[in-house]
Amino acid sequence: MASLPEMIENFQEELICSICRDYLENPMSIECGHSFCHSCLLRCWQEASPSFSCPECRSIFQVRAFKANVGLGKLAAIAKKIRPHCLQYPGSHSKCETHQKVQKLFCEDDQSPICMSCSESNKHKAHTLHCIDEAAEDFRENLQETVTNLWRKTKDVEQQIANEKVKLALLEEEVKTQKEAIYSEFQKIQCFLDEEKNEYLSIVERQGKANVKGLKKRIRKLSLQNQELRKRIRESEEVCRKPDMDLLQVRDMKRVLKRNKSVIHKEVVMFHVNTVVYPIPGILEMLLKFKVDITLDRDTADPGVIISADLKSMRYGCAQAEVPNNTGRFSDFAQVLGTQSFISNRCYWAVEVPDNTGWCVGISNGSPMPEVFFVLMAIQSHSGGHLYAIGKQHLSSVPHVKYCQNCVSNLMVGIFLDYEKGEVSFYNVKERSLIFAFPTTSFSGPFQPFFCLSKKVWTNDCSLMICP
Repeated sequence: MASLPEMIENFQEELICSICRDYLENPMSIECGHSFCHSCLLRCWQEASPSFSCPECRSIFQVRAFKANVGLGKLAAIAKKIRPHCLQYPGSHSKCETHQKVQKLFCEDDQSPICMSCSESNKHKAHTLHCIDEAAEDFRENLQETVTNLWRKTKDVEQQIANEKVKLALLEEEVKTQKEAIYSEFQKIQCFLDEEKNEYLSIVERQGKANVKGLKKRIRKLSLQNQELRKRIRESEEVCRKPDMDLLQVRDMKRVLKRNKSVIHKEVVMFHVNTVVYPIPGILEMLLKFKVDITLDRDTADPGVIISADLKSMRYGCAQAEVPNNTGRFSDFAQVLGTQSFISNRCYWAVEVPDNTGWCVGISNGSPMPEVFFVLMAIQSHSGGHLYAIGKQHLSSVPHVKYCQNCVSNLMVGIFLDYEKGEVSFYNVKERSLIFAFPTTSFSGPFQPFFCLSKKVWTNDCSLMICP
């Protein structure tokens, strides 16, 4: 059977609110049978929704329901009044191990309960002492204050959680909206590009048919001219084989000669193949994403090549400069390599080429006698310029040569290398159009930018410049 102090302690515990740990005030009972202070219960359930839980046993309720427990409130009020007397009950205090007396005092300095004899000792004589019930009450009030602050802090944290959840929902919605907008915009761009592509393909198709038709018409006319020429040849040869007297008796000899001469001087009108440059929307912006800084390597330059101080331009100076005889130096042509070397990734650079002399730009494997190269070459003459794409993949392979229908004058050449995909392309930067793209291949080893000028200079102003 429990002792009286234990019974008193158990009785008091039943009248304590498990939330604030003080005697119940205006107690409310909920469905599970537990009771709490009205204010404590409201505070706990303030943010709870749509379900509510018991702060003690955590039982879940769908409806917030509670009722006043008047009897329990009266008992709590009585217990609160008699609490000091209960605390003074001898059995409710522990005894001092030194003096075997009831510990009725509390030493604030040592934070421990003591008996009256301990309080008179030298150890505690100068210390601040309180009655047990006063010390407990002070501690309870301080604790209750911290509990109140904790509840306030809990409410703040829960409010922050609610705010962050709102932010999270808004952020997720914003991300979704942005993704949909981006998808929609790219769909529009794709539709635009498809329309542009189809339009250009249609133009190329029509232009191609017109060129084919024109060339076939010229071939037919030339064939008719050829037949007429052969006919006149046969007739004239037959006349020539006649004896002298018969030959001289041919009627209208002058007319025959005149007719032959008219056939000889008759020319079929030359048909010019029309080519159109088609700008590619967005191509320059795409290429500039992979732009790299390129400089010329003096140690590889032909002795006749003059390189600017910023290593960005070159021209041929005829006079041979005194330079170290490096193993990697060009000596037969006005050539030079770029300082940079590429073994991966994508890269792009542009070159301003001269109008008045031949030139060559692209990439090579870096040797004075390159085994692998992909270049665009312009061959200039007094009658005009011609553009060729030349590629050689292996030492033993036959170079790939392609004549490019492109204007050579006022040209800025863009060079694009995609090492991983094995692609090399040349672009007309000013026209935003493709000049030529080599068939996809596979690369091994490093590549360097390659530059060359013809030594046959037509004017004194003849330089090749890497664009900034």
